[in-house]
Amino acid sequence: MFDKIKGVIFDLDGTLVDSMWVWSRIDEDIIKTLGLNMTPHEIMKDIAHYSFNETALYFKDQFQLSQSVEELQDLWMQTAEIEYSTNVPLKPGARDFLEQLKAKGIKLAIATSNNHHLLNICLRANDIEHYFDALVTTDDTKAKSKSEPDVYLHAAQSIGIAAKNIVVFEDVPHAMRGARSAGMKVVAVNDAHSSLSEEEALSLADLFIQDFTVLLDSTAVKN
Repeated sequence: MFDKIKGVIFDLDGTLVDSMWVWSRIDEDIIKTLGLNMTPHEIMKDIAHYSFNETALYFKDQFQLSQSVEELQDLWMQTAEIEYSTNVPLKPGARDFLEQLKAKGIKLAIATSNNHHLLNICLRANDIEHYFDALVTTDDTKAKSKSEPDVYLHAAQSIGIAAKNIVVFEDVPHAMRGARSAGMKVVAVNDAHSSLSEEEALSLADLFIQDFTVLLDSTAVKN
């Protein structure tokens, strides 16, 4: 599936980095602070891979909160900045895989529903920002959901590679569908918080991997 691949687009949270636990912890703190009658697990089913702004809007509308969207975002941001700068590691094999792709002259991009501020903090903390030719978030597109192809097409345009020559790495079903609808190949990456079975992953993606170590030095990764 990597024949003629000239570009690779990575999701961030749950795919390139082990970070989904951060949002469960933050949501739990917010739920307690706001006195909401719901568990983080129930919320995550609804908001997985929402953009930062969409998540705040969800909380405000769903629970009819008096706080503004900006105030809710500030509550999350205070904790998220600390965690992303100190406690969010790369998935196994990710750094070596990025190095391998870069050595082959493949263009690399990130397409995430997180925001640019936390994205940059995370990349700097893990010292991988220099690998990427483009950083795109759903806030940069009209369609704020990754179930639509917009963010992937925007990333493809940013690195100057045709969709048919791009592989996307994702960890949740609706994002895989969005990448597929953009005309790109998809690799499903296992993550404990996505609860994605191999059977479901392979119904949506071209390949399912536990982590990036299985792709290191793979002869399947070609230009």
